[in-house]
Amino acid sequence: MRVRLLGPVDVVDAAGTTITIGSPTQRLLLAVLGSRVGDAVPQARLVGAVWGECPPPTAEATLRSYVSRLRRVLGDAVATCPGGWSLRLAPEQVDIVVFERLLRLSHEVPEAAEQLILLDDALALWRGPAFGELTDNPTLRPAAVRLAEARAAARESRAALLPRRPVLSAPSGFSAPSAFSAPSAFSAPSAFSAPSAFSAPSARSAPPAVSVKGSPTLLGRSRRGRPPAAALLGRAADLAAVSDLIGSARIVTLFGPGGVGKTRLALHLADSLAGRFTHGVRLVELAGVRDPAAVAATVADEFGVGCSGGSGGSGGSGAGGMDGEAMTVLAAASGLEALLILDGCEHVVGAAAAAASALVSGGSGVRVLATSSEPLGVAGEHCWPVRPLRVDGPDAPALALFRARATPDGSASAPAELASAEPVSAGVASAGVVADSAVVGSAVAGSTVADAAAVERIVRTLDGLPLGIEMAAARSGVMPLPELADRLDEHLGLRRGTRRASTARHGTLTDVVAWSVSMLDRPHRAMLRIMGAFAGPVVAEDVAALAGLPQATGLDMLDALVARSLVVADPAHGLTRYSLLGTIRDYARWELGAADDTLSAAHARYVLGQLRVADGLLRTPREAEGQRRLADLLIESRAARAWALANDPPLAVEIAAAVHVYAMSRLRIEPLSAAVELIRAFGLHPPAGVEPHRLADLVSDLSVALPPGVSAGALSIALATAAAWYVSTGDLEMAGACAQRGRLIAGDAPERRFSLELLGDLAFYRGRIGEAVDHGWELVAAARACGDRHAEVAGLRNVMLAHAHAGDLEAGRVVRTQTPAGPLAPSDIGWLAYGEAELVVDRDPDRCLLLLDRAVSLADSVDNCYLSGVARFSALSVRARRSHPRPRP
Repeated sequence: MRVRLLGPVDVVDAAGTTITIGSPTQRLLLAVLGSRVGDAVPQARLVGAVWGECPPPTAEATLRSYVSRLRRVLGDAVATCPGGWSLRLAPEQVDIVVFERLLRLSHEVPEAAEQLILLDDALALWRGPAFGELTDNPTLRPAAVRLAEARAAARESRAALLPRRPVLSAPSGFSAPSAFSAPSAFSAPSAFSAPSAFSAPSARSAPPAVSVKGSPTLLGRSRRGRPPAAALLGRAADLAAVSDLIGSARIVTLFGPGGVGKTRLALHLADSLAGRFTHGVRLVELAGVRDPAAVAATVADEFGVGCSGGSGGSGGSGAGGMDGEAMTVLAAASGLEALLILDGCEHVVGAAAAAASALVSGGSGVRVLATSSEPLGVAGEHCWPVRPLRVDGPDAPALALFRARATPDGSASAPAELASAEPVSAGVASAGVVADSAVVGSAVAGSTVADAAAVERIVRTLDGLPLGIEMAAARSGVMPLPELADRLDEHLGLRRGTRRASTARHGTLTDVVAWSVSMLDRPHRAMLRIMGAFAGPVVAEDVAALAGLPQATGLDMLDALVARSLVVADPAHGLTRYSLLGTIRDYARWELGAADDTLSAAHARYVLGQLRVADGLLRTPREAEGQRRLADLLIESRAARAWALANDPPLAVEIAAAVHVYAMSRLRIEPLSAAVELIRAFGLHPPAGVEPHRLADLVSDLSVALPPGVSAGALSIALATAAAWYVSTGDLEMAGACAQRGRLIAGDAPERRFSLELLGDLAFYRGRIGEAVDHGWELVAAARACGDRHAEVAGLRNVMLAHAHAGDLEAGRVVRTQTPAGPLAPSDIGWLAYGEAELVVDRDPDRCLLLLDRAVSLADSVDNCYLSGVARFSALSVRARRSHPRPRP
């Protein structure tokens, strides 16, 4: 049995199953006893915790009843002692005791690595603010404050132990004014003279330059790519050589023809080398990125980097400016100890080269491993050619691969006498690599000399290309091997007669894809076409829905395509995700019609519907579910928006509007910057240098000049998203112009609330407190009219912050009492806590810190890196002020 108090109070058994405690009062008693485990807690203290200063006459008798009920759960652990009770458990049974012991040990061990392990273990015990919803109880508050400070100190100690990385600054500029102020709290002693925990409004005119999402640990997320399938045959020399290259070079490119196995080689390398990189391995699949201008933002998003601008001006007002901002934040991340895999660069090779160069332009941490059909051509690049598998000799890897994939379990094993044929480092061997082997085993039961000869013909016909070999092996169970070889010769031979030698290998792979597809029945061919409409990995439910099939039927068909090596399945991240390799996707798009307008339109409309559902979840207690779904849909939304902008512009606007809240709260560069290009394409981008308050003269006719079919509300949201982009770059004038134009276009439509939020923020940044309050209340009214509790919270928060910075704390507290009725999203609860923290920072800094810690916990639970970053830096600012109090005049 374990008692957990570093978060919601509960008790779990040895298997980790929660044991029901009962009423909140019993949890409160457990928290008070647990905060002083082993000590006698007087009866009067427990009475005060439950009833405060005015207990009823029956308090003592009722308290004994409560303790008796608690004993039914904890047994003799609740012991009676003179004048009260005591919680008597072993130290390892109470998380507070374990946490404090680990902290003490971290100060006693000499090695930094050991200290880091102990601190990680200590921080992992936390599940939210100490004592959960009971944290504000007066009896528990001193312990909660002490534990929160210890947690913050542990985080700071941990950060100090991590390898050098770029200076991190708070996320900036979307909806919480204090985002711009936190860094100044520890830049100089004079920062402590501000009248609150955060800088005065006048200090907010220059947002910080660069932000990295969340805490440093968030940058260590594991790669989200496809796991290597089974063993990797015939690549021991490649693995050893490229592993050495990555150790000495900042940019390494694996180049070779399509289907040769570049991606699989890169992923095996990632698995074997992950231990070298403190901040983990990141995978960016560029196959779904068709626009070179989107590459830098896509890399920045996947790398966990957010853009937060510079000193203002209009430098970011053009497409080149946006690309420059993304390059700036990539350069800022160059000191992180991480391996970035850029997979499939050939169709955007120039943009990929620029992104790679930006990542290695400063610092000495990030390594880039690229895969492409051609080198990137950048300074400092080391290239390694990935060649087809050897087909000659009985020990040819191409033969071993065919036999391995033709066996029922798809596995291969090397004979013991060949295990040392090619030395493999321990790190590489751990990734599941099998050395070159001779005959790996019978490909099919009852193998004959004729079968062996047929396999040799097959791998020679396929030029040793692994993808083609796997496709052919997938058909070995439905026809004799000699017949399979004959069919391949017939199909490919007819097409090779007129092919130039220089394109032979590329043609071979295309031909073998065509051959494999030709053996599918009509329904499975149609399913492959549907898969070609998707830009990235997708769950079976989405594929079946777009195909108009029951989910079970769609799943069966996808699994059949996986068995034929036409579709890749990745079960490594919860729900299995299905995707196509680039060559097969291209074939599906151009030969099977996956790129035709009818299917592309259906895909775009389906994606829009799913985005709206997920966006709705962001406003509810199911926010985490909505966040995960939107993250999964981001690649599809980008592809759908790009198609719609060229073919159905009103649909493109709707898609951009659907990701507004997600892009702002999760600091996603690509959708924010894409909104700028969208409004530019519609001719609605404000002219540079125009003051926002003069825009009424320029847009008086906008209500009748909208493009045909475009919703004024959706276009207003797109303008608000563009405004958020410009806030992030520090161009507050252009941000104001976009937000004001969006407000005017929306008129009285409910969508005006998105521009109102940005206008309120901008007023606050400029120190126009009265204007910020007015915009905040207008936002609250608009939100209440349409039942949007998320926007209502945003308005109330902004009004609270404005009153706090104006010194009108009583007015701010009145605003805090107007919390929307009904369940709220975790982020909205966190923002309210953040606003309240601003109101109490001078009067009650301990409560301020508890509120900020709660905001951080709630934000982290839903991956809201913006709120998390703002609250963390604000908490550090408060703690810094407490450590360096202002001198008395």
